[in-house]
Amino acid sequence: MQNFSKIKTLSNWIYWILSLCIVIIPVYYLSFWFLINNTDFPLDAITTGATPIEPRTLPTEILAAGYLSSIFPLTVLVFVLLSLRKIFQLYKKGIVFSLEHVALFKKTAKLLVFWVLVSIAYESVKSVLFSLENPPGEKVLSIGFGSDEVTVILVAAFVYVIAWVMDEGRALAEENEMTI
Repeated sequence: MQNFSKIKTLSNWIYWILSLCIVIIPVYYLSFWFLINNTDFPLDAITTGATPIEPRTLPTEILAAGYLSSIFPLTVLVFVLLSLRKIFQLYKKGIVFSLEHVALFKKTAKLLVFWVLVSIAYESVKSVLFSLENPPGEKVLSIGFGSDEVTVILVAAFVYVIAWVMDEGRALAEENEMTI
C-alpha cells in the first residue's frame, strides 16, 4: 500500500508538470516566430541542416506563415500531453488498470507517430520559409528523418505494446473476479 501512495504522489507531480507544459509549449511556439527578429540569437543557428541563410530580419508575412505552419505539430503535441495528463490523472485517483488507460495509451502512441509526420512537414516548411528570400539557386527545401524521429516512433511502439499488455492484464483480472 505504501507503493500505491507513492504512485499517487508521483502521478500528481507529473500531472502538474504536464499541465504546465500544456501552457508553456504554445507560448514557446508563439514566441519563437514573433520574437525571432528581435533577438540576438542568429537565425542560421535555429535552422536545421546546412541552409545557406544570410543574417537578416524576416518579413511579417513569413513570420505569420511560419507560425501558422507550427500550429499543426503544436496541436498534435498538446493532444499528446493532454492524453498523458489524463493517464496520470487516473493514477492520481488510484485507478491503475482500466479500459480507459488502454484507450489512452493507444491514443498516445498514435498521436506520437502522427506528431513525427507533422513535425517532418513543419521542418520542411520552415526550411523553405527561412530560405525564401535567398537569391535564386540558394532556396532550400529540406526534408529530414533522423534519430529523433526514430526515437519517438520507437517510444510510440513501446507505448502501444504497453497498452496491449495492460489490456490483456485487465482482461485476466476481470476473468479472475468472475470465477471467484
